[in-house]
Amino acid sequence: MQNRYPALRMVSSFFKFISVIVFLAGFAASLWSMFQMFQGEPDQWLTMLVVFGMLGSVISAVVLYALSDFLRCIVDIEANTRSKEKTVPPQP
Repeated sequence: MQNRYPALRMVSSFFKFISVIVFLAGFAASLWSMFQMFQGEPDQWLTMLVVFGMLGSVISAVVLYALSDFLRCIVDIEANTRSKEKTVPPQP
């Protein structure tokens, strides 16, 4: 079968890679912020920043990963439709 839409496959892989980077960077930044918070006097605003930063990085990573899988799904649907068109004769 002919491999069509290589750019969409590449963008999908890129989104998947970026989602992992976003998650790891957000997790590392949150851990670093927590350690900084516990070394000094705990502050309510810093605690909220850590929690919302971690939550934001997880949500962003999940959205990017889902977008990556959605792009792959669209390309696979197109490939299945094209292969089905070749195997099923047209209706009279």
